Amino acid sequence: MGGGTLMRAKPASGTRLLGLEEAIRLLETGEIEDIAVDLGDGRLARADGPRGVEGLLQRLRGHKMMLALASGAADLSRFSAAPRSLVVAPAVQEILDVTTGRR
Repeated sequence: MGGGTLMRAKPASGTRLLGLEEAIRLLETGEIEDIAVDLGDGRLARADGPRGVEGLLQRLRGHKMMLALASGAADLSRFSAAPRSLVVAPAVQEILDVTTGRR
């Protein structure tokens, strides 16, 4: 996009726009309907991926964790899992290794 203009996402009409915490709470309790989640800076998240609502919940939990890590609010110094007891995606393992100083 030229000229420094940004496109702002807008939820479809009839879609309920929620904040991060409320959306996670509703998704965890199964009280779900057509929602869009405001991630800030004009970014929205929806359950329109291949994993649907479960995928949205996992993305929102990951987003919340990244926000906590970025702000310094997450303390992973006590995080320890027995080898092979926790299976995560390689990109997630890399993030955990960096934040716990194992790199």
